[in-house]
Amino acid sequence: MKFHPVKVEAREEIGGYTLLHYRWNGPVEPGQFVMARVAGYPVTFDPFLARPFSFYDHDGETASLLFEVRGRGTALLDDSPDKIEVTAPLGRGFRVNGAGGPVALLGGGIGVAPLKVLSRRLESMSIPYDVFLGFADARYSDVAHEFPGAEVATVDGSSGVRGTVLDAAPDLDRYAAVYACGPNPMLAAVKRAAGENAFCQLSVEERMGCGNGSCNGCVVPVRDGGYVRSCIEGPVFDAEVLAW
Repeated sequence: MKFHPVKVEAREEIGGYTLLHYRWNGPVEPGQFVMARVAGYPVTFDPFLARPFSFYDHDGETASLLFEVRGRGTALLDDSPDKIEVTAPLGRGFRVNGAGGPVALLGGGIGVAPLKVLSRRLESMSIPYDVFLGFADARYSDVAHEFPGAEVATVDGSSGVRGTVLDAAPDLDRYAAVYACGPNPMLAAVKRAAGENAFCQLSVEERMGCGNGSCNGCVVPVRDGGYVRSCIEGPVFDAEVLAW
């Protein structure tokens, strides 16, 4: 897998998340991801594996990644002064067919990340959409300001309604399509709420080691039996495919 050195154009803190911007001329499809690591590899081997991040936004010239510092890899990226190394866009993203709207976008926690670039694509196609976001508390919900008009839920009730993202959302069967990203229990709940006949696509958050299908560390179960790799066949799947 080829990594490209890129200059960090800007870095900002949004609540509990870091938003990192770098130059990338694209193309980027909504829902695709990138493997990223600090510059200097393989000299340091610290950490040994790159980290996967959904593209948060892309305007044709600048890409951005939204992430939470959870361990050494993300901490080093958060502290990297001016350069990082990234792959080209990877994986299969959301399928937007332009069949009309409105459509619903649901994000849980850091699962809000791929929804920004998806909303940009919907706007370019004049497809109306509503955004529903769920967080642990008000600190993390600060990123909701990036989504004007979004309905918000927090587990502790400190921002928006108390509960999960589905407590902020109306009946999903009124939407022509449902797109969601978040932890697996949330995605399973969205799948049930959308119904069996809905056009519903889910972006999974499996941990990835290689990003190229070699390690089979990011597999998810499918209804026909067996498993598929999030990094190659996903990370976005039709809800009906997943065995949840």
